[in-house]
Amino acid sequence: MKSCFAFSVSLSFLLLILLSVYPQRSESAPLYLWHYCPNATLFAINSTYQSNLNALLSSLSSSAAAAAATNNAGGFANATAGQNPPDKAYGLFLCRGDVSATTCSDCVTTGKKDILQRCPNQRVSAIWYEECLLRYSNQSIFSVVEEVPALLLRNITGNITDPAKLVQVFGNTIKDVAWRASGKTFAIATADVTTLERLYTMAQCTPDLTPWDCNTCLRSVIPLLPEGHVGGMMCTPSCIVRFALHLFYNASVVPGPLPPPVTSAELAPVPPPHEGIWEM
Repeated sequence: MKSCFAFSVSLSFLLLILLSVYPQRSESAPLYLWHYCPNATLFAINSTYQSNLNALLSSLSSSAAAAAATNNAGGFANATAGQNPPDKAYGLFLCRGDVSATTCSDCVTTGKKDILQRCPNQRVSAIWYEECLLRYSNQSIFSVVEEVPALLLRNITGNITDPAKLVQVFGNTIKDVAWRASGKTFAIATADVTTLERLYTMAQCTPDLTPWDCNTCLRSVIPLLPEGHVGGMMCTPSCIVRFALHLFYNASVVPGPLPPPVTSAELAPVPPPHEGIWEM
């Protein structure tokens, strides 16, 4: 799913709603964000790949439903269907680390149907909701860092009391949450900007990545975040990072002890995959 472009969407009203009411809508229908179908390779109706893809999506949906039935909020599964390329199908889902197992299952179930409608006859597709990511391909996507395609969402409305202080706090906190997520695949971090403003951040990678690869993905998208705004989010196939000046995740999620460093030395910044960002 490598391609050198990223989408940038300025949706001030939508993002304002999304960021402010999320805690009250965690058990409702998943909020669609974006889908990606490169339209590079198509499969024929009633083909072997279609049969394998249907089996794959059913397997992923069943895995999420089984987790919900046992209240196991793992939030991730991968699977394959078929034996031989190019008709073998590979797929995975990733749910936000702060959503319930039931919300995760509902999101995957919705994505299973939605992705086939939005990306008909596609061998490679992905769909993002606020609560989960679902993707599949006719080539293995497991344990592979994919930083593009990338979606940038930003909230362009709202007042900032001390813009310079926000930039400073943002830089430190976003690096901290990326470091935490590298060892735990999901992390949140907060920091006070002023006595009246607090910065909330979240980062997550697919658990099949190594800590190094997770850190690489997060560090490559962080430079694209709109640090001067009151909120923003980057979504890629392998990692997600988000920030806001108000609580947007489940407040009951409390970070555990800090994970060990990815390396003993500070990792060098990774150049962001920003060739030709499309403004929409």
